[in-house]
Parts: sequence; C-alpha cells; structure tokens
Amino acid sequence: MSAPPPGTFPRRTFLLCGLAGAAAAGSAELYHLHRHHHPHRRADGLYHQIRLAWPDADNSPVLNVAAQKNFLTHYNLDLLPFNNPPEDGDEAITALAKGEASFAVAPATTWLTHLNQGLAASLILGVQPGTFRLLVRRATGIQRLNQLLNRTVLVGEHNNAGKLFFATMMRRKGMNSMEKINWKIVPDATLTAPDTLAEADAVVTDDPQGWQLLSTQPGVFSELAGSTTGAYSERTNLVLGISHTAPDTEADAATALTLALKDAAKWSRTHLQETATLMAQTSDGLNAQTIFRMLQKEPVIQAITGQKLREQVAQYCDELQLLGLLPQTADSSALAHRFTHNPLRN
Repeated sequence: MSAPPPGTFPRRTFLLCGLAGAAAAGSAELYHLHRHHHPHRRADGLYHQIRLAWPDADNSPVLNVAAQKNFLTHYNLDLLPFNNPPEDGDEAITALAKGEASFAVAPATTWLTHLNQGLAASLILGVQPGTFRLLVRRATGIQRLNQLLNRTVLVGEHNNAGKLFFATMMRRKGMNSMEKINWKIVPDATLTAPDTLAEADAVVTDDPQGWQLLSTQPGVFSELAGSTTGAYSERTNLVLGISHTAPDTEADAATALTLALKDAAKWSRTHLQETATLMAQTSDGLNAQTIFRMLQKEPVIQAITGQKLREQVAQYCDELQLLGLLPQTADSSALAHRFTHNPLRN
C-alpha cells in the first residue's frame, strides 16, 4: 500500500514538518543509515496518520530532523495538525489522556507522576537528554547548592521538570530542597524580564532560554549546576509515550515512530551544523550559528529504548521517592517494567 501525500501542518509547532527540499537532500543519507540498521521489529510499511502532542516542538533537534530530513515520511508517517499545541509535558499528557492524541512527549518525571496516578499509557522511547540549567546572579556570591537554602529561585510556570531535577540534585546532598527554597513560579513569558530576574537569587531554565541568558548576560549570571555535563548528560529527559486506549493500528505506528525518531537522533548528533540550520527555520529569533554553538554545549543526543530506558526510568522513580512524590515502599524496577514497553521487540 503506497502512502498518500503528507498532510499540511500549522505554521508553528509542525511548520517544521512541511518545509520543502528535504526529500532530495535526505535520500542518500537515509539509504546509508537504514542499510546498516537491523531492529528486532520492522515497521509494517503501511501509511499511518498520527496525532502527537509534543511541547516546544519547534526547539527539538530530533523532531526538526525527523520532519525536515524525511525520516517520518520514510516510515510512512503523517503527523496530523494539532490545534492547541501543549505548553508543557503536563498538557501533552492531558491531551493524550483525553484522546486528543495517541502519542505524547514529556519529561520523564512528568510522565511518572501521571502514571503513578493511573494514567493508561506506556513509555516507549527516550528521545533526548535534558538541558536544564540553574543560573545564579553573580552579585549574590552563591557558589554552592547549599547557599540556595532560604533563597528565591525563579521557575517558569511550564518548567516543573526543571524544578524537580534540581530539587532532586539537592536532596541527594541532604538538603530539604522542596521546603527550604522559595521556588517562585512565574509566567514563562516574564521569566527573563529584567524586573522579574531582579527579584530572585537564581533561575531554573532550559535551552534555548538558558543558553540565551548565559550568552547575552555573562556578567550577570553564571551556571551553578545543570544536566548538560557529567553523568546527568547521559540520561534521557524527553520521553515518548503511547496511550493504552489508542486504536490497535497505533501499535504498528508506534514501531514506525520509534524507528523514525531513533534514526533522526542518530543523524542529528553527527550533523550538528545542518541540524542547527534546520532548527533556525522554525526557531523564534535564533540564527543557525547561535543554535550550532548551543548544540555544541548540550549533551550528545541519544534516543534509547528497551532495557536502557527501563533502567533510567527506575532511576527517576528512585529520585521521585526521595522527594516524596512516589510511594517509598514501591519497587522502582517493578514500576519501570510496568510503565515501559519496547515496540521494537518481536
């Protein structure tokens, strides 16, 4: 069965899926990539229209590459328009729970809090690592995490995952981070406004916002901690999940989507300059060179499935238990097995 022409997409969020010129440029690279790719389970080759809820999709290197370099169309996938793009992982998961989407992408910690509350879904692919940054005002003299206790830390209203990341990091060092820090939640649009920043000692952000703050105000902010270096940089953050109430045909679509995003992740990490050029076409105000410099300072893009994903989900379960957001008596490994599924397994 041949695929009908790809659908059209809104200007934002999936504008990146409709940009021209990708087919001819990407065909040779796709052949080279797939010639050496032998998954346990292959895509069924049929055409699939899917709804995917992906917050901040325009800033994702993996989705930009998947759409513009024809990895989605190679697997006969057509992303249907999403009228109200989600602002964050919670909204993406809510869309999935309401049946407005069969697939969603959200931070791992966001998924786990919903899954623990009974959400009928499975995690199938760790898409890419996080880019959380904890920036402190140089004038405060803060040089250690424990100096943040009883201080004000700004967090964007749609970045709870960033807050949990740093709260966990501090909890591991014995600090009561959830209660001893004044986490001030502000609208994302005003997070970097001078008046807002002046009210805080530190700010939790992620890229591209975090990169822009560091780049444009190096004399004002320094990075105290983050997920872009060390062991944390090797952990997935954004995770793809599928609803248990999706139509039966979506199981085959899940295989195709997993393969497309895995291939796109592999391509993007070996073609950073071109990935930056693709992202610049959907980004708000960032040029390709700025994005390229940002990508060079971010974690290596890795997409993970199967056992590796389960192990990392179990780690996240352990950390949410530290914060009291999952039951202390729960077995993290058992939860990870229950919450994950490998669509590439025969």
